[in-house]
Amino acid sequence: MQQPPTDEPLSPPVAGAGDDDDGSHAIPSGSPYVFSPDAHAHLTPYLAALHGSCITHDRMTGSFLPPLNHEKLLGWWKVKMAEVAAERRVIIILLDESEPGARAKGPELVGAVMLGTPPTETSPHCGLVESLLVSPRHRSRGGARMLLAALEVEAARRGRYLLRAETASGSAAEEVFKKASYQLVGKIPGYTVNLAGEKLDEAIFYKDLSA
Repeated sequence: MQQPPTDEPLSPPVAGAGDDDDGSHAIPSGSPYVFSPDAHAHLTPYLAALHGSCITHDRMTGSFLPPLNHEKLLGWWKVKMAEVAAERRVIIILLDESEPGARAKGPELVGAVMLGTPPTETSPHCGLVESLLVSPRHRSRGGARMLLAALEVEAARRGRYLLRAETASGSAAEEVFKKASYQLVGKIPGYTVNLAGEKLDEAIFYKDLSA
């Protein structure tokens, strides 16, 4: 499936997009793009760094626990890039551009989210919302809501209108999903382990874009 041009930002609906993990109503800042291996591969180390900063700052359970190894994070993201190239995954990046239209610079990367598109014949209409990340230095500007809105536009375009999301109970992401009208299905007790060795419940959400 051919992706839309990535030299123009996506234009998702931004009603309420100022709501971020702290409930603020700031004017949305940044432009979301569909990640293109040709245009954005040079940002891969910055995606790994963004992932690491969110784990460290938020103590999030983002597949890894401190102390973090950048090479391990980088390898994880390279696997995701291969899935993008194989059209099994979509990555939306948020750029705080100093020169709109110019080649993206690493420090301009302030957020990302992924849409998993499992190649199952029984669920061609389903998608997975994964790794919602916003740089700690770019919080309270509507970035999380903007990323989700852009992901939903792209998911609908690809016929993936039934979305599922999972996050640790009590996390900032849990509140973001609630504010974005994702429905809580339930919680799995003790699903993840944090740095302190505590077992955290996992909150399961869904959103039907066709409703």
